Amino acid sequence: MTKFRLFPKGENLSSLIWMLFLLIPFLSRFPFDTFEKQFSTIVLLLFCWFYRNAMFQGKYFVYWLMGQYVVAAFYGLALGYVYLFMFPSWQMGFGFPKMKKSTFWLLFFGQMGIIVIGLIFGPIDNPAFGGNQMVMAIPFSLFTIIAPLPGREFQKTIEQRKQLYQANQRLEAVIKSEERNRIARELHDSLGQSLSVMTLKLDLAQKILAKNPQMVADELQEVEQLSRSTLKTVREIVSDMRKRSIREELIDMNQALTSAEIILTTENEELANNLSADQQNELSNVLREAVTNIIRHSKATFCTIDFAIEAGWLKLSIKDNGIGAKDLIAGNGLTGMKERVEKLCGTILIQDERGTRLSIAVPLEEALND
Repeated sequence: MTKFRLFPKGENLSSLIWMLFLLIPFLSRFPFDTFEKQFSTIVLLLFCWFYRNAMFQGKYFVYWLMGQYVVAAFYGLALGYVYLFMFPSWQMGFGFPKMKKSTFWLLFFGQMGIIVIGLIFGPIDNPAFGGNQMVMAIPFSLFTIIAPLPGREFQKTIEQRKQLYQANQRLEAVIKSEERNRIARELHDSLGQSLSVMTLKLDLAQKILAKNPQMVADELQEVEQLSRSTLKTVREIVSDMRKRSIREELIDMNQALTSAEIILTTENEELANNLSADQQNELSNVLREAVTNIIRHSKATFCTIDFAIEAGWLKLSIKDNGIGAKDLIAGNGLTGMKERVEKLCGTILIQDERGTRLSIAVPLEEALND
């Protein structure tokens, strides 16, 4: 059973605000003491119903839109009130993906004609509803006529963002799949050969145990050495698996910030590839702690992370637009961040700049070796 929703999910507030604007023509009909006022009020309630249904952009979207245009035309022609056209006009732009291009342009030019006719035979010929309102009606009508075009472009932007998000999700899945394949190859190439050799040597030791005990001892010693070498290889593989690159960390950070309704942007993040795996792993932990602090304490809505390389140093800046660092108390998180950066022979600085800026500088390994 489908759950009933008054407005589309995630759009309750904006939908309610738009619906409140319909109180203006509704209250203008009060008191409902004549048939004409009662009839126009009922028609306005129908308009509300059409508008609410069109918000969901279902398969009858075009018909709900046309119903609004009929009511808006009635109010324009009979009462000189052209402002109802604003509602279907915006919805037509946002509903562009749900209709054929020919249908969009048919509705667009049809709306244009209805508004022009409404102006001629509405506020000009019949200014009874609210008096002579041509001064406001003409510029508003011009705005309403072109409203579907920016609405369509805005909807395209939303769709492109959605596609970009989906592409990022697919890319993340590909990255994880490649990492699994890399680990499988390392296990096969490193461990598979060692275990095969150990199996052969143990099998040989079993066969010659009674005939040549000294040779068995030599074989078992080689198996022991090979086993220790294999164990070391396993530990190295596990250690590499635990290391995180900065780009991997940025994927998780973006998801966490998005959940907290904080917008994240980055600049030159590809420069992080100049760091070694160990450096990236340490800085990933620093970034994770910094973002955790932003989510918990900053009350920010925007966060930007900039990367730059200067004179053999990678410089990292994390800036938010929150409450700032004036009342910041250094806790275990900040202490741990400083220790990790100092371990890399780097520097860390916290500044209050209309928000908080965390500046980190780490020498590249080439500069350290020089």
